[in-house]
Amino acid sequence: MKDQLRAYLDGFLKLEGEAADEIDSKFYTKQYPRSSFLAVEGEITKEVHFLIKGCCRFFHKKNNRAITHWFSFENTFTTSLRSFTTQTPCEEYIQAIEECTVLSLKHQDLMRMYDKHKQWERLGRLVMEDFSRRMLDRVTALQNLTAKQRYIMLLQSEPRIIQRIPLNLVSSYLGISGETLSRVRSEIRI
Repeated sequence: MKDQLRAYLDGFLKLEGEAADEIDSKFYTKQYPRSSFLAVEGEITKEVHFLIKGCCRFFHKKNNRAITHWFSFENTFTTSLRSFTTQTPCEEYIQAIEECTVLSLKHQDLMRMYDKHKQWERLGRLVMEDFSRRMLDRVTALQNLTAKQRYIMLLQSEPRIIQRIPLNLVSSYLGISGETLSRVRSEIRI
């Protein structure tokens, strides 16, 4: 499992020496059953998780409705970013859509790794820059594309969402109703 994490991190920066050894000493395996929560609104997020297996959805509640705003899959980090980085109460939920196996790292351990190893600090920046680009693409799409264009973009950029996520959550993620999603899907099949 830790080799999977190493391969992911190597895509940003190859850790060496003591910095590389931190993976074995600080990351630990956890299991989350389907429908369980990795983060809960109101609680402080104390861990970041690297998904080895499974997928999660990020959502918040508004007017008694769950609004999905992100999905994470294998080979990505998963955490409530604002809560984790500021150590303040979480404003969202992260729920396992499938059974998940993760490698977890405690907040205080990551901060110590940043202080101790320049490589980890740089790696953290590179991972955050990548996430920021993906989030900006998503926000731009929500603001500028039609429902059909958003669905086509999703098919092209993240087919796993269509393949593995229930359609009611896909429509919430795209910011459209279930009926609109059904209409868009039928138009594309023609």
